[in-house]
Amino acid sequence: MKRQALKLPFEYCDTPDLRVLDLSRDGIECIPVLGRTNLRSGGYGLTPSSEHMHEECIEMSFCQRGELVFESMGREYAFKPGMVFVSRPNEPHRLRVFPKGLLMYWMFLRLPAKKEPILSFPRAESRWLVDSLLSMPNRLFRGGDRIRLAFQRVFKTYDGEPRRTPQRSLRLRLAASDLLMSIIEVSSELRGRDSSSRVESVVDEIRANPAAPMSIDSLVARLSMSPSHLINEFKRLTGLPPLAFRNSCRIAAAKRELEKGVRSMSVIAETLGYSSAQNFATQFRIATAVTPREWRDRGLSRGKGENV
Repeated sequence: MKRQALKLPFEYCDTPDLRVLDLSRDGIECIPVLGRTNLRSGGYGLTPSSEHMHEECIEMSFCQRGELVFESMGREYAFKPGMVFVSRPNEPHRLRVFPKGLLMYWMFLRLPAKKEPILSFPRAESRWLVDSLLSMPNRLFRGGDRIRLAFQRVFKTYDGEPRRTPQRSLRLRLAASDLLMSIIEVSSELRGRDSSSRVESVVDEIRANPAAPMSIDSLVARLSMSPSHLINEFKRLTGLPPLAFRNSCRIAAAKRELEKGVRSMSVIAETLGYSSAQNFATQFRIATAVTPREWRDRGLSRGKGENV
């Protein structure tokens, strides 16, 4: 049974400024949208999209020219040339601006129904492909020439192959497969190198200023990675999740202040970002098994020079 048509927040079209193509007409049911926005003349007539989501699709976009801003679930993502942005199913999002000179490629991959293959792959390979796309640690990352050329190859195949021929469908599937694999592989290559360096910079900032406000949501938005990948990177680098690591840095700083014996408990608590002296005392006792006053009065830390 043929699946129902995908509900889109726009219309299919094929103009010099905007191409919105339906590859399902070429037998590729899992790619209902292949798009290119090329605003050579300024893109007049295009307005910022309203917030929307695609319940069945992963949307993958590549920016070749122009500096854009994606909004998703209350966060903003700077989408610059060479970058890939991935929107997962059921994630509200919108592109806020259409700047003059914008050149952007985009594609929807429709998630398969039960037992339905993707690009005619066997079931296990289809499942791996979908799982890999859904579990990519970064939703915004640098794709570079490899992703640009992969998108261009799909369009070149679409435009260059004769209609209603076996080789057209085959070559479109091969080009689309290459694009999806390129996105997965580039994201995986960056997983260890790029995300680790970004998390390392945050770790250094926390060590230098543990009192600074911080939340998992703010780090996810800043580093453009999933919460689970963020937490795993922190554990790998520090042995602790982000908030626990920040608290350990605060406790270490509190020990140094207590050794000096100059500031009061309330001043130390406020300086280190605790909500109250009582909260500070509670967190300190959890971490050290003694109260701040006992630590200071008993001189337990003198000469130890403990650091995180």
